Amino acid sequence: MSAIPSSPAETGIFFPRDEDTRWTRLQAFAVGTCFVLNMLDGMDILMMSYLAPAITSDWNIGVAALGVVFSAALAGMMVGALVLAPLADQFGRRPVILWSVALMGVSMIGCGFALGITTLIILRFIVGLGIGAILASMAAITSEYAPARHRVVSVALLQAGYPIGAMLAGLAVNALLPDLGWRVLMSAAGVATLILLPFAVMLLPESLEFLEKRQPRQALARINAIRRKMGRPPLPTLSEAGERKPVSLNLLFDDGQWKQTILLWSAFFCCYMTLYFAIAWIPRLAIEAGLDRSQAIVAGTVYNLGAFSGGLALCWLLFKFDVRRLVLLMMLGGSASLMAFAAPMSVTLTLVVAFCIGFTVQGGFNGLYPLVAGAYPAQVRSTGIGWCIGIGRSGAVIGPLIAGWLLAAQQPLSIVFLVFTVPLISVGLLVMAVTLRSPEPPQP
Repeated sequence: MSAIPSSPAETGIFFPRDEDTRWTRLQAFAVGTCFVLNMLDGMDILMMSYLAPAITSDWNIGVAALGVVFSAALAGMMVGALVLAPLADQFGRRPVILWSVALMGVSMIGCGFALGITTLIILRFIVGLGIGAILASMAAITSEYAPARHRVVSVALLQAGYPIGAMLAGLAVNALLPDLGWRVLMSAAGVATLILLPFAVMLLPESLEFLEKRQPRQALARINAIRRKMGRPPLPTLSEAGERKPVSLNLLFDDGQWKQTILLWSAFFCCYMTLYFAIAWIPRLAIEAGLDRSQAIVAGTVYNLGAFSGGLALCWLLFKFDVRRLVLLMMLGGSASLMAFAAPMSVTLTLVVAFCIGFTVQGGFNGLYPLVAGAYPAQVRSTGIGWCIGIGRSGAVIGPLIAGWLLAAQQPLSIVFLVFTVPLISVGLLVMAVTLRSPEPPQP
């Protein structure tokens, strides 16, 4: 999940402001393809949490080992975001997305044939590599091709694809696991990913911002081919020199920016830690709380429904309230919901609390992205967002591991959930210390 990056449409380089108000077929297919890809990301990364009880029973592995399996994909996402995602700036958004989708599909199919936990850990890491590599590129393409008046909603809906994919995975597992087993379902998710690949090849255009700034071979011809499909007149020339040098990381620490950077990195780290603890462990911990396997899968699905609702609610609330206060309130609500989940409850109440956890924790997490965009100046904003995501994903790796260790040490659920309220409260306090910059005037 990423923030809304800058796009050529914002500056009028490709789409004059008076034209950038309607959808063309190419734009709708570009945005729709990114949405479906993000759904598959949610399905591929979170299916493991639904299948975990079956894998644990099949292989007779402990919760500590299960925590390593959960964290493997998240570690891959971190490495993919920091190491592979920058390749999109050199080779283009489209090829990185397409190759990553192929990598995800093949490795998911392989997960269904894993003979032991070590092989599964390696394959889940590879799945994470592909997902981490494409998240920023999908947000960039969505932002560029959505008309200006629909851009914020389009990017918000793109992020909503992730929990929708997770919900569909939960429903499929709940219905098919008893008959098909976890191996078939894991490989089926990989097959579904590969089936989408040829459609992505046909429907996904290259980033116009990449073509204009990096100016690879035939850049002008490729740009004009895209413009013709959108009913726009061709461009006679491109600028004489594109932007070929990346922004230095040092700019995140110069001129007093180091305080903002440390605060934001810490907030992302803490939020990712609890968010991916909840994503990975909610179905398993629901069983610990007294639900049967089917009800636990439903609890995970309801959690993701809450995450979807929380993300959309935040988009609406941002028009009315300061983002820092919204994040603080949602993190406090998430802490209370986590503690409530550990208490003995009826099945119905457990599902309600699972929804509340998803709504508050995911909603607050989504608020971190506009916070970063408002904290950094324009010239370092993309670099700042990228590094917040990369540093934060180390927290996503650590969170499920800590949960596995605590459960392996037979700590009560109340202690496990109490531990993960600390990072959430820390996030709320950290964001209140962030200074937001004044809105910049629109570019002519």
